[in-house]
Amino acid sequence: MDLQKYEHDPVFIFHKSWWTDEGYVQRGLDRETNEKIERLVPFSDIKEVLIGPAWIRMHARSRDSSGKKKNLYRQGLRLVFRVESNGDITYLSFLSETKKDVDSWIQRIHTHAIPAYVTDLDLHEAKRKDFDLHYETIIRQPLHEAGLDFPELIDLKNEEFAPPQWKPDSFFKRKEREEARSKSRMKKIRLVIFIGTFLVALVWIPHWPLDDDMNVMFLMLGILALLFPTYLHNAWKPVQSLLDTVMVGAALFAGLTTANLYTPITAAYYSTTWTTLLIFAVFHNGAFFLSRFRNKKDIRPTRKR
Repeated sequence: MDLQKYEHDPVFIFHKSWWTDEGYVQRGLDRETNEKIERLVPFSDIKEVLIGPAWIRMHARSRDSSGKKKNLYRQGLRLVFRVESNGDITYLSFLSETKKDVDSWIQRIHTHAIPAYVTDLDLHEAKRKDFDLHYETIIRQPLHEAGLDFPELIDLKNEEFAPPQWKPDSFFKRKEREEARSKSRMKKIRLVIFIGTFLVALVWIPHWPLDDDMNVMFLMLGILALLFPTYLHNAWKPVQSLLDTVMVGAALFAGLTTANLYTPITAAYYSTTWTTLLIFAVFHNGAFFLSRFRNKKDIRPTRKR
């Protein structure tokens, strides 16, 4: 698998790639001219290749001998080609997941006499920027000395057998930036939910038939649909769902209290709203803790080099 299609290129939009007798070819669009172009990386510009494990996390989980649940991984290999041209250095990355594909890569490397090295660090989550800044820090051995052991069949193993992950300083800084941007977006979503819920309580709830449960269901599902995705992509504190429940409750009762300024709000509406909030709290907090369970963090060791 060509991993270049997952990397942002400021001047080029990747479409497809292939290997020829001359080297590696990319086809895509020039971002400035919007014209289709092909780019060749000749074998003479490929100075070395680094091969390392790439453990791909699966959705399924297994139990170890003690009965504790562990994350499951599929084994693969990450191949990182170091390219030098006109004084510039860049890196091309590929993912291999089968013995046949691995053998094909090794044959290509030997055919063109590309110096090859191996590392025992898991390179799966590394990005091009990490290699740009910290490639030289990776401890590696020549392929002909260390050898390369890859299973004949696709194999699943749990996290206790996984190699340490390579996570240089740039990896953690990138994750911090991504988390900050994500939390900023989620805060905006919460602001929209607060204002929207307040307006619903202000304008809509005072006109609800008290015996109509459909309105209650649509309100709860609407808020859940907006909030739940924010839990899937962020490592929130355990009390976050409780805080969100308080936020929704505050918006509901603030809206009703404000509505009382233009139309009488009976105790029955406050009671119905309170019941709605309690039902919402049960489903909402249940969904939150379910998402935390599914997004259990890896406990694998890491190394910077």
